Amino acid sequence: MLSCVLAAALVSGLGPQASWAEDAPDDAAAAEAQKAVEEAQGALDGAESQMQGISADHAALAQEVADLQQRIDETTAQAMAAQQELIEGRSALGKAAAYEYRGGSAQSLVSVLLDSQDFDEFVRNLFYLSAVMRYQSDEIAAQKERSERFDALIEDLNAQKDEQDKKLAELEEKKAEAEQTVTAASSQLQGAQSEYASVIEELQRKAEEAEAQGGVSEPVAVEESNTNTMRPGDQVQQPEPDPTPSPTPDPEPTPDPGIGWSTGVASAYGGSTDPYTPNPGTTATGDTCDDWSMGVAVPMAWPRYWQYYGRTVEISYMGMTVLATVNDCGYMGGGSRSLDLQPGVWKAFGFSSCNDWGLRTVNYRFL
Repeated sequence: MLSCVLAAALVSGLGPQASWAEDAPDDAAAAEAQKAVEEAQGALDGAESQMQGISADHAALAQEVADLQQRIDETTAQAMAAQQELIEGRSALGKAAAYEYRGGSAQSLVSVLLDSQDFDEFVRNLFYLSAVMRYQSDEIAAQKERSERFDALIEDLNAQKDEQDKKLAELEEKKAEAEQTVTAASSQLQGAQSEYASVIEELQRKAEEAEAQGGVSEPVAVEESNTNTMRPGDQVQQPEPDPTPSPTPDPEPTPDPGIGWSTGVASAYGGSTDPYTPNPGTTATGDTCDDWSMGVAVPMAWPRYWQYYGRTVEISYMGMTVLATVNDCGYMGGGSRSLDLQPGVWKAFGFSSCNDWGLRTVNYRFL
């Protein structure tokens, strides 16, 4: 590539010895620039090879995250079923407690003693009363078991989600490492190519100056490692930098499941205690919002908020955990509130109305 450029300089009217003396540093600079390009290209090749290893690790981590998500989904389904049983059991116990408050077993025992006409009726009434009390006792024990099962499922769910969070963090590190590796090598190659092009341009300028001073006869071939040749006056084409490997375009991003917990303000809406919404109402996904619906709304200020629909969110407040499904959206103070809880959710936390819940700060994460 440098043959004719150097040849023009050699026959430019200067003495052969002087020409070689002047061109030797230029030749060395060109060789050094060419060597830098080759080294940078080698570094890029090595980076691309390293990229393959990183990509393999990335794919393995992505598969682990997907497998964990499947386990999380299965555990979530079990936990939500256990939660529903717990809520129903709590309702039954609430009715039993109300019965006891109004007189309950003590009053019934007095009635059995006073109202029985004979011994047989007394025995029958006593048997009935014993059955009722036994049912209440069994229901309390069953509710305790339901609570323990739900707590165990939540513990498993949290452990699985924590493990997935770690894998997601590793996944981000691998992605950043891959981008940094290729970007650094590509930048090095582009810099070396730019320097090489500058050296070639300078040699061309000197050759043109020499030609203008004394004219040039037939070009003298100069042996060099570069097999490309050039005629005086030919336009020098600067070497095009190797194209930087373009990454595969990412698909449209989905909502980040979130690494760890988030904290935000939760409001309440829906049901018979909310005068501003119909009861029953219809959510954005077509689900029913009533006094027992276990859904939440997310703010429309969130990017692609609709992609959260159908996701399960774990909400923690004052040591209690409730699972709910995202099925609605709203203005929600322009995003100043993170969640809007439907009646079944705030009732599960032990509140009696939307006003009773009000605005409360909760911890939450999407499963």
